[in-house]
Amino acid sequence: MEYEIINLSYNSLEPVIDDKTLDLHYNGHYKNYTDKLNKLLKESSYDYRYSPEELAMNINNFPFKNNSDLLFNLGGYLNHSLYFDHLIDSKVLVPEGLAKELNKYFGSFDNFKNEFINMALELKGSGWTFLVLDKNNKLRIINLPNQDSPYFYGFIPLMGIDMWEHAYYIKYNLDKKKYLENIFNIIDFNKVYRNFLNAKR
Repeated sequence: MEYEIINLSYNSLEPVIDDKTLDLHYNGHYKNYTDKLNKLLKESSYDYRYSPEELAMNINNFPFKNNSDLLFNLGGYLNHSLYFDHLIDSKVLVPEGLAKELNKYFGSFDNFKNEFINMALELKGSGWTFLVLDKNNKLRIINLPNQDSPYFYGFIPLMGIDMWEHAYYIKYNLDKKKYLENIFNIIDFNKVYRNFLNAKR
């Protein structure tokens, strides 16, 4: 069965993300990565026996054609699926369990937020900033270029913010810091914690 874009649990993310950006990002960019990924997989007679995450973690075991294009679109699919899944149309509290983990590694939620934003602002060009679980089950904040997925490097992504211009430029122009500060208000940290618990299993 082909990989599909996730269904959104919201119709609008105004005022943090304008409706035009949401539409172009979800129905344009995200869908385009998904369609291209499925096309490339079909051309390689892939049978869809693995989840996209499993495919990313075992990509070297498959003799795909056009591997660079496949990696780019697989990463684009995984990154956008994560991004759109953990956005929400109202602010939620950080679950106690997640707060405890963030305190352990970053000192406090505010420190985590500041470190995440500062890391994202250091990213050169297009890419993503992620909260990930590393091979030692420790939390880390990383930047990756273009559409690279943390799965390609042995990390499990728990939260990811798109730093490509198409994610923020219409509303925020060059003010990436304001985009980042605002988007923290519409992240469903219950889902981030769910991702953490699933990754620990």
